Amino acid sequence: MPFFSIILPCYNQSIWLRQSMEAILNQDFSDWEAIIVNDGSTDDSGMLADEFARKDKRIIVVHQENQGLSAARNTGIKNATGIWLNFHDADDFLLPACLKHVHKEIISNKEFELFQVGHELVDEQNNVIHSNWLTQSSGKFLHQAKIGNPGPPLSFFIHKKTVSEAGSFDVDLKSAEDWDFWIRVAKMGVDRFIIREPWVAYRYNTSSMSRNPWRMYENTVNVIERIPNKDERISRISEWNTEMDFDVKESVKIRLIQCLGLCIMQEKITEALEYFRREGRVYHFLYKPEDFRHMNSFMTFRHWYRRKDVDMVLEKYPKLFNQFFKQTYFSDAFQQASISSVFEFHQKNQNQFRWGIWGKWKNRKIDINKKSKRFQAEPGL
Repeated sequence: MPFFSIILPCYNQSIWLRQSMEAILNQDFSDWEAIIVNDGSTDDSGMLADEFARKDKRIIVVHQENQGLSAARNTGIKNATGIWLNFHDADDFLLPACLKHVHKEIISNKEFELFQVGHELVDEQNNVIHSNWLTQSSGKFLHQAKIGNPGPPLSFFIHKKTVSEAGSFDVDLKSAEDWDFWIRVAKMGVDRFIIREPWVAYRYNTSSMSRNPWRMYENTVNVIERIPNKDERISRISEWNTEMDFDVKESVKIRLIQCLGLCIMQEKITEALEYFRREGRVYHFLYKPEDFRHMNSFMTFRHWYRRKDVDMVLEKYPKLFNQFFKQTYFSDAFQQASISSVFEFHQKNQNQFRWGIWGKWKNRKIDINKKSKRFQAEPGL
């Protein structure tokens, strides 16, 4: 029985699969198995997976018709024989010594069922965009899980028995399926052990910008609406899995704003306005300018930290967001304050890059100016 089972679904990602598998093979900890689930790929992913399996008996390949990411992960779980599971995506990879370090922490902290490591965000050329060191404390994490997805799948190492009790990944969700899963784990009252250092690499693909924001929105709303209710999919009896107070409306509003940001970034202004008006009427949303900071999210340009990326964001995108806000019924001052909220993160970074210590002074002026203005909530409709 291997210590780790690394579950790696793959659908038409042979371009990344080799690097992901080589990173596993190059670990200085050998007690693992890797389960590649070829989910109906039409490229050479299946052949590449079989090639790896022929070279190393610890690698198992399962070929299936395309069923989606959740079904592929569930297939991996069913075929896993290891004690601890790790869920990869084919374009992600382990950093050197990851398994050795995580194994050491698991052995030293036997009371925990879930371990999470920090991660590096890398681009398509493997350049590090940002190193994410975890700042949370070990222990219960339901509060964080309710707010948003606590991390990329490969940053977690979870006991197989815990996975069994939490239930399988939801095959009806075409996105946010991992968030849905971690909420269930948190509702079980599981204590999470935090390993602050980045030991895995999570890939940021430019192709993510072509995602359908409204499919993501629909799936995410489904997850949000489940949060305040007892989840019957969980088999473990837990005092944490119960009816709870949770502001569904506010959480939905945040996800709407995030998806609006991606839609605007894709230059689909008319479509963004249609969803803004429709969902605003359904939920009777009221907004303040600072709410629109959520347009700068993982779905858009939140992770664009480097100087060239910051400059590009501030050159290319404000005009698109200006087009959107000009067609709302927010007051002119409200519109300008909202746009400033969208790009405040990048404006501050640009000030730092350009002016150094004087940039910090400019950023303090931004904060002072923002605090001096007070706006009443507006519907924008």
